[in-house]
Amino acid sequence: MLERVQSIISAIQFNLKVQSLPDRVYLREVMLPAMAAADAADVLLVGTRRYTRRYPNQFHLSRTQVWTMDVEPSVARFGNGQWHRTGDICRVNQVFENQRFDLIHLNGVLGFGVNDSEQIQGMVDACHEALRPNGYVMIGWDADRTEDPTHDPGIASRFEHADYMGLPARHRVTGMDGHDHVFDWFRRLD
Repeated sequence: MLERVQSIISAIQFNLKVQSLPDRVYLREVMLPAMAAADAADVLLVGTRRYTRRYPNQFHLSRTQVWTMDVEPSVARFGNGQWHRTGDICRVNQVFENQRFDLIHLNGVLGFGVNDSEQIQGMVDACHEALRPNGYVMIGWDADRTEDPTHDPGIASRFEHADYMGLPARHRVTGMDGHDHVFDWFRRLD
C-alpha cells in the first residue's frame, strides 16, 4: 500500500514539474490558444500523457474536432476519449485512413521514438499525406536529442518553414534540465 501511495505522489510531482517548465507554459498559454483561435476543423495532437489531457479543452469543441494519438496503449486514458487513437506517427495516414487534418501537433516525438532518418522520413511522408492542402505540422523537439528538422531534406522537400497564426516559424525556450526545446511550424507544400 505504501509503495502505491509513493508511486502516486511521485507521478503527481513529475506532472507538476513538467507543467511548470517554460516550454510547457509557452505551449499552454501561447501556442494552444493561438491554435484554437484558428478555428481549424480537424486537429491532431500527438503525444499523450497525464500533463496533456486538458489540451483538447483549449479548443472550441463545437467548431474543432480534436483528435489525440500516442504509440503507447497505456496512455490512451489521457487522450481525448472516443477521438483518441493508438498508433505510430510514421503511419498516421493509415491510423486515420479516412481523416485529413488542418493541423498536426507533434511535441516530443523526435528523439523519443522517431529517432533515425528512416523513421523521420516515414513520419514526414505520413504527415504530409494526413494533412489537407496547406495544412500545418508543428514539430516540438529537444536540441540535445535530435538534429534540427529545418535541415532535414525530407522535411524541406515537403514542407515550408512558416509562421502560423501570429506565431513565429521558430520559438526556442529552455526546457527540462536546461536544454533548449524548439517549436517549429511547417506548412504543407503541394
